[in-house]
Amino acid sequence: MSQLERRLGLVSVVAICLGAALGSGIFVLPGLASALTGPSVWLAYLLAGLCILPAAVSKSELSTAMPTSGGTYIYLERTFGPLVGTIAGLGLWLSLLLKSTFSLVGFGAYLSVFTDAPLKAAAIGLLIFIVLINLVGISKLSKAVLFIVCLVLLALATLVIGGSFSFEPSRLEPLFPKGPSGLIAATGFVFVAFAGVDKVAAIAEEVKDPGKNLPRGILVSLAIITVLYAGLSFIFVGNFEPEAFSQDLKPVYSLAAKLGGPVAGMAASILGVLTLTSMANVGVMAASRFPFAMGRESLLPKITAYLNPKFLTPTVAIIMSGIAIAFAILFIPVERIVKVASAFMLCIYIAENITVIVLRENRVQWYNPPYKSFLYPWLQIFGIISCTGILFMMGPIVGISIGTAVFVGGTVYLLYGRNHTNRKGVVGIRGRRQDLIEGNSPIVPERDELFFFDQAAVVVSLFGEERSPEVLLELGAGLSEGGKVEVVHLTEIPEQMSIDDISIESSFIKSLRRRFQAMSIDKNFLVEFEPVVSHDIYKTVHEISNRLHCNWLVKEWGGRSRGNITIHNQMGWLEEHLACNVATFKDRGIRYFRKIMVYVDQGPHNPLIIKTCVKLAEMNDAELVFVRWVPKDFSEKRVKAEDAFLREATNIYAPNSSSKVIQGTHELSDIVSLTADYDLLIMGALPSQSFLEAMFGSKQDKITETAECSVLRIQTSGL
Repeated sequence: MSQLERRLGLVSVVAICLGAALGSGIFVLPGLASALTGPSVWLAYLLAGLCILPAAVSKSELSTAMPTSGGTYIYLERTFGPLVGTIAGLGLWLSLLLKSTFSLVGFGAYLSVFTDAPLKAAAIGLLIFIVLINLVGISKLSKAVLFIVCLVLLALATLVIGGSFSFEPSRLEPLFPKGPSGLIAATGFVFVAFAGVDKVAAIAEEVKDPGKNLPRGILVSLAIITVLYAGLSFIFVGNFEPEAFSQDLKPVYSLAAKLGGPVAGMAASILGVLTLTSMANVGVMAASRFPFAMGRESLLPKITAYLNPKFLTPTVAIIMSGIAIAFAILFIPVERIVKVASAFMLCIYIAENITVIVLRENRVQWYNPPYKSFLYPWLQIFGIISCTGILFMMGPIVGISIGTAVFVGGTVYLLYGRNHTNRKGVVGIRGRRQDLIEGNSPIVPERDELFFFDQAAVVVSLFGEERSPEVLLELGAGLSEGGKVEVVHLTEIPEQMSIDDISIESSFIKSLRRRFQAMSIDKNFLVEFEPVVSHDIYKTVHEISNRLHCNWLVKEWGGRSRGNITIHNQMGWLEEHLACNVATFKDRGIRYFRKIMVYVDQGPHNPLIIKTCVKLAEMNDAELVFVRWVPKDFSEKRVKAEDAFLREATNIYAPNSSSKVIQGTHELSDIVSLTADYDLLIMGALPSQSFLEAMFGSKQDKITETAECSVLRIQTSGL
């Protein structure tokens, strides 16, 4: 058994987020951070929260698209492949454990108010208690966390209100005694205080209605944490002398004792012990889900994915996490641990922002998050730049953090994961697929992706968002010249999902099958329909075109995604390397093609394109017009020469067509304007020739996107 039960609602999600973040970030760090920047420490918290916002929004989107245990490990593994996933998974696991270690040791500063018990012994004892709670079950844990979080928020809000009455504005001057560099250094220092606010994504598999509760919980928690940290830090600097505050490891106790005397101070110390314990508790819970998820996906031994049949908790992963924390408590200096964990978390936040961009720009079919980031991609770009800037300001600790994570994760992958998985990730699949075009040996499909077709003249590929599949079938039938048309509906699933899990035919597929069968009978088409589930739809399209020895592949125009900031177009690249002709249709909702315009661009004329235009015109009983654009400064003689050349080029294959040469000042707008007089525009699909075309789209791309009529682009085989 490897599935977790969804038990957590929105309140529990917020409680877990706050429980993972509240703790040392406000109970210990403010005084130490003020030593770096002075009274502007509250601004450091605000800046840190602002820099984290893009990653929180990105993680909200990613978590709703992939609501499963493992969080960021899952996102990076599915996007960049198992090597990066292993490095990220183990790095996240270690960084959360190190933060939990800091919490367990840090609560000693507040425990010292009551007892002189050995700090490490008390921390180990508390760790054992935390591990036992996690083994019993998350529902009991979430109730305890909710109670503690409510108590902490109430107490800290009380301190903010009370401290405002004794606030001395003169202590805010000078605001930046260490200059801008001090503020940035403090921002990097307090970053670890926010490191748990989005860790609920690591237990997304246990959240009810994750499409709503995960983004709401993460963003609400980040807002609460940022306001609380900045507000309380502001109160701290207005109530204490800078020198004393910069060395205070228990500022909450100090402020409570100042406002309410020894009794209030002791109450604050109890609160500090409970809060730091809660944070360590949630840290163990979230951290244990990383080895659990990696064990399920064969990057760690399967034993790490074991679930207790009674409590439904990942027992082995929890125990592993507890042992690692105990080792850190006993042998590793805490201050160094916190800095390393903070630097690595910054790297992870950068990676999360990049992941959203990669998945969006590659238009991954299975990536369909219920919640989508606002201000995409500018918010992600801001997050990448700001977090990178902070990393550079943190000095050599960044290299140590990244180097350690890469070494540990890379070693584990090379020794174990590489031999137990053959996944590539989205980047591996969406790259330039030399594996599809090198050599002449036949492509051998994966065992679970085999499909069997007879030869077909035309293959119609459906990717799931076609405006009218029937029109594509009609086009395919027209191009088949009486041969068989094979309609293939392609569904892409993540590599981690078994194709056997998609065994039940959906109602949409049943509807398509019925509609195509009706068209086959009504219009006497020879049609077969086959739904195909694949981990790699580009490999599948390539394989189908080879195995069926088809003449044409017909598909709908996918367009260039809005705000496209990447260069490589996987489908465009694949079209240029298929062994068949490709017809790409942009549907404008026109169902009767009575006037067809053929845009003839510069260069030699392809007889196949001309004959195809004639064939479609005859099938639709349409008027066929070949159009050529020339600059307005062309002389009348040159215009006539262009028209004569156009007629000569088309007269052999299209004697009943007409031609038109238009003059203008802007080719793109002139051609688009002319399309309003036609039902269908046909033109050749030329490969991108320049960096700018690859980045922003070619002239054909722009005409296709903005034409007033339907568009058919024809890419002839170059193989």
